[in-house]
Amino acid sequence: MKLGCAVWCFTAPQYQAPYEPAIHTIGKMGFDTIELIAHNQKDVDVYYTNEKIRELRHLIASYGMELSQFAIYTELTQGLASINEEIREEALNNFEKMVKIGYELGTGMINMVSNWVNGYECQVQYLPNYWSPFLGGGAFAELTQNMKMPKDYDGEIIWKEYIQTIQRCVDICKKYGMRFNIEGHANVIVGNSDAMLRMFDSISDPALGINLDVAWHMIQREYIPMVIEKLGKKIFHVHMRDGDGIGNYGLPPGRGINNWEDTFASLKKVGFDGSVSFELSHYMEPEKVIGDAQQFVKKVMEKIL
Repeated sequence: MKLGCAVWCFTAPQYQAPYEPAIHTIGKMGFDTIELIAHNQKDVDVYYTNEKIRELRHLIASYGMELSQFAIYTELTQGLASINEEIREEALNNFEKMVKIGYELGTGMINMVSNWVNGYECQVQYLPNYWSPFLGGGAFAELTQNMKMPKDYDGEIIWKEYIQTIQRCVDICKKYGMRFNIEGHANVIVGNSDAMLRMFDSISDPALGINLDVAWHMIQREYIPMVIEKLGKKIFHVHMRDGDGIGNYGLPPGRGINNWEDTFASLKKVGFDGSVSFELSHYMEPEKVIGDAQQFVKKVMEKIL
């Protein structure tokens, strides 16, 4: 098992390029692996040039790190969930452009958060964040959750079309010799472990797996060791955050209620040997916060593994 860190942990306030300063920070902290991301279309069309890709590969290698996966942000993939064939095809073409960037960066894995159903509306722009009306992000407080569903919503049709599209994403990744993982968030089509198992019932391809995001499964009231043992070898990669069980799910590991010893024991039991990667952001002192969490996780790994 390798200990990693997502580059966007150090690109405040969000995921924006350039990513070189964050790579230097993560490399100096002694991580084994790192994650890069395509956050918006400007990243795809402007930032990740052939020259920039060569520079990034050299920089990552200079610290002895590996690129564990290349993440594609939801803004760039939401067309994959459309029931309009033309929109889906355009999204798939753009998806292949990003897979090619990941391939040229030298990773063997593409990561993508599952999409939500197009046409859903609420006052929070990032739909997965709307899991409670009492949290920040909305312009106004609400007494109840208020999410408008599209009038033509048909769950069976949406699921069927989406699964077919995911299979095509897998095929694109395989074309470049890569694996593809889906990450579950709240309010998306493939959100929790049961939805993931349903996806695998339809797509049994060994190149398709899961990026287990601890905090997002906690938000959906799942016990992490149980999730791990349900998904088993379909877990390709892990994102580490913690939560208080109430409203804060951006805590460093060891500062919340997740049982990390049992989490690593379950990962060991199912034979996971990939990257466990920190995904924390918006901290005023990220090097201290992540550095402390790094030491905590190392101690747990030494004890359990």
